[in-house]
Parts: sequence; structure tokens; C-alpha cells
Amino acid sequence: MSATGRHRPSRTERSTGRRPLLLGLLVVLVAGLTAVVVVVTGRGDDGNAAQQGGQTAEETVPEGPQPHADITVIPVDPVGGDTARGKQTLAGAQQAVQAAADYGAVGVRLTADVNWLCSSSRAPCDTSPLEPVVQKARELGLQVYLHVNSTPDWLDPRGRWYGPTGDDAETWAGLFAQLVSRFGTEVTGYEVWNEPNNAEFWQPEPDAGGYADLLKAVWVAAKAVNPDVVLIGGVLSNNDLGYMSRLDEALAARGGSTANSFFYDVLGVHPYAGRHGEGYNPDQKAGTADEPTALGVKDMTFRGLERLRAQVARDEGIERDVVIGEFGYDTTPGAWYHVAEPTRATYLTAALRIAASWPWVKAFSVYDYADDPNDGFSVLGTPSEDALREETQALRN
Repeated sequence: MSATGRHRPSRTERSTGRRPLLLGLLVVLVAGLTAVVVVVTGRGDDGNAAQQGGQTAEETVPEGPQPHADITVIPVDPVGGDTARGKQTLAGAQQAVQAAADYGAVGVRLTADVNWLCSSSRAPCDTSPLEPVVQKARELGLQVYLHVNSTPDWLDPRGRWYGPTGDDAETWAGLFAQLVSRFGTEVTGYEVWNEPNNAEFWQPEPDAGGYADLLKAVWVAAKAVNPDVVLIGGVLSNNDLGYMSRLDEALAARGGSTANSFFYDVLGVHPYAGRHGEGYNPDQKAGTADEPTALGVKDMTFRGLERLRAQVARDEGIERDVVIGEFGYDTTPGAWYHVAEPTRATYLTAALRIAASWPWVKAFSVYDYADDPNDGFSVLGTPSEDALREETQALRN
């Protein structure tokens, strides 16, 4: 959902039964994370992304392997969740899932906001807001990705984005396991938290060791319920090479190995491409827009995902599949990853084609399939929506 520098009203924040405080719309953070589609921090001199990437928007068709499969995943709000147009209704949620199928998507992505669903320590988590979406998706043959995040107020009164550590990590893993108990392998993949390398979503500051503890606790609890479920770890803002290196070190120190898959099955990344005020051409070469961080570097290009995955393979000895849970551009001038239409439509479809050419990418979700006049990331009703639909259907055919 973000990277190092700006805040956008995330789907996670809109998907709760009550509308939370937005921590500062479009605020520039100093420390980082990201984005979604979700993130952010690319830096560089002013100038257009095509120049920095060495290509124009019209030159974004990637060379190499042909697209391998359907990968488009559409986000859907749970029943009772907040949307830009009010509370999500049962009919609205089912219509959204049907629209995803008609669109040609392979699946839907649904936020499981633990702060909302597990609001009492004395009662089980309420999965009813999620159930109609999962059921409808399965009826239509769609995959379901469940984005599980946030800390309940009763577990940590400081706020929903204080990552659970110590005994709290074990408690949170137990809540996660309740979702696994209810949905099992009806859910294609369970994402563990949101952008833990982003200071906005792992407060008070990112802690690779703390997130490693959470991943291990969730792995143990979830696999005890159903060993066949797929856990998506990392869920990083941008291609954060530095943080991921520290995370792999921390997981190994906690007993992570190839035998237990380092306590997660699939790597999740939000490889937003750009910097404040500018989105980069997705075909820009990896390594041409590195952003220094306290832990190393972030590669702020989209193609930096190849570089990140290669690093993980070296560190873990595992060639990971990847889920791109968020990726997008903001049409608001001056915002992080700003690209105006129709260039945004060109960039998004190019990113989808590139992702489809990588056989290890299993899902690609654009942030955000919403109709929100206050959110420049929204694509519904724009040329980007039309272009993405056409590209999705072309890949499927």
C-alpha cells in the first residue's frame, strides 16, 4: 500500500465495518514502504519516466517469453465494509465478484481486517462479511486471495498498525488460524500482514525480526489447522532488497530452512514504480532507480521484482512464486507515482504484460478497482479500466 513517502486511503482502511482514521492522506513519510498496489519511495530528478527508463510509453511491450496464464485479480470489498459510496451490501459484493468474472479475471482479492472481524477477545472472529464473497467466487470458478492484516484494539490499544510481537504474535496467529479453519483451501493464498517494511503499516518502525516472529507463529498455527493452505509472506512495499535480506536472516535465525520453506510459501510484493510526483515506465531497467534505506536499498522500478526474487533465491535456496498484491499509478498531480491518463493506461497494461511473461507470477492486482473521485489510484470509469480489461481478455484468449 505505500512505500516511503506517501499515504493513500488503502482498500484495507476502506474495508472495515467502521471508517478508521486515515493517518494522513497523501502524507509524505520519511521512512518507507509500499505500495499496492501498495508504497513508496522512488527518487530521482524531475523528468518523465519514459526518459529515465530509456523508453517512451509506446515502447513498453516487453520482449521474451509469451504470456503464460491468467493472472489478473480484482479487489472486492467485504459485506458491510466501507467503500467510497457507502457500506458494501450483499448484492453489491456479489455483483462485484460477478463483474470480476465477466472482466476475465482469474480471481478476487479480499481484505480480512482482523481489527474489525476479531473485535472482541471473548468471541470468535466474525467471518460472515467474507463468506458471501468467497462462496460466490468459488461458484464462478475464481481464485480467492485473502489479505489478512491489522491488530485488534483489545490486543494493542496503541493502534491497528502496531505489529503484534512477543506473546501478541502468538495471539494474532490464533486469530489467523480461525480464518484458516473457516475457509481452508477455498482461499488460494493467505497474505500475512501488509507491508511490514513500511513504517506506516508496522509501527512504530519496521522490524524484520518482529515480522519474522509473526510469520513463524502464523505458519505453525495455520499449518496445524490445515497443512495445505498457502501462506504469502513478505507482502512488501516496493522491491525492498535491504529489508528482505534482513527478513531472511531473521527467519533463518528462528529455524527457517528449505525444509519448512522459511515459514511462508509464496512471496508477496507491491512493486510500485516511481517516486514522489512521478511514476516510472514499468519496462524501466532494474537497478536504475535504487533508493537508499537504513537497511540497504529499494529498487523502485517494476522490473526490480526480478532482482528481488533472485536475491531471495540466493539467500533461501528457494525459487519463489510471487503474488503482486498491489500495483498502480496515481493520476493526482504531485502525488506518489503520478501518471496522467492515457499514459497510465499504457503503463498499467504494459506492467500486466510483463508480469504475465514471468511464469513465477501467480497473481497481479491493480490498485485500485474503485470508483472514488478522491482517490487518484481509482481506475473504474477511466481509460485505464478499459485498457486493462482488453489486455486481461487478450491474455486469456
